[in-house]
Amino acid sequence: MSPTVLWAEIRRVLQLARSYWLEYVSDFCLYTVGFLLLLVIFRAASDTFGPEGYLSSLIGYVTWKIAASAMADIADIAALESRTGTLEQLFLTGRGPGLVFLGRSLSLLLNYGVRGLLLGAVLAALLNVLPPLTLLAVVVFVLTVVGACGRGFGLAGVVLVYKQAGGSINLIWQMMVFFTGALAPLTHPVLAITAKVLPLGWGITSLRAILFNGATVTTLWRGGELPGLLLNTAFYVILGAGLFAWGERRARSLGVLAHY
Repeated sequence: MSPTVLWAEIRRVLQLARSYWLEYVSDFCLYTVGFLLLLVIFRAASDTFGPEGYLSSLIGYVTWKIAASAMADIADIAALESRTGTLEQLFLTGRGPGLVFLGRSLSLLLNYGVRGLLLGAVLAALLNVLPPLTLLAVVVFVLTVVGACGRGFGLAGVVLVYKQAGGSINLIWQMMVFFTGALAPLTHPVLAITAKVLPLGWGITSLRAILFNGATVTTLWRGGELPGLLLNTAFYVILGAGLFAWGERRARSLGVLAHY
């Protein structure tokens, strides 16, 4: 991907951030208060829920917030371009539309990554549960988010053909918070299997093992968390690229790029 394309998309996101600063502040306050209220409910349900539980929930909450937000906005790129009547022009540029979408996806990921990590740092400081970050934790986090973004790319390919996929995006958004163990580890066998199929599940489990138990690459590999995460991420990246390529070909053959 050309650095020019990536830098142009990053500048676009920065300009939008300056224009939408009030929305960003409101979003930050909403998710901060929302998480604190969630902890109050968990604390009322269990007297043993304490700092360790706070950190466990915070790991999943921040990972979900960044990954799910980036996935939803990546999937919505095509819908937004379609609504504004610029989707066809995007495909007529000298660069491949896939590269343009990839550049915009990376800029969205950077945007939500910075905002989500800031949210996590503030909540961790308020709760006095600042975790010791390691290189392995960073790598696992990146792999987790990349898998979710791959799914977003696939949904973008579907939107190229059908123009709207809001219901599907919202469904996956909700599933990623309730069925991946983001808020609390899942013990029910059916839900545990669902968490392993969806994005985030393997990554959140691995992050908790690293930050709570000091897990290493070797222990994660032997425990199955690292192979599961790698397979899950690779599956969604390949699926996303394949669906996007299919959507591009299908939209061109049907001549629906100019349909709003």
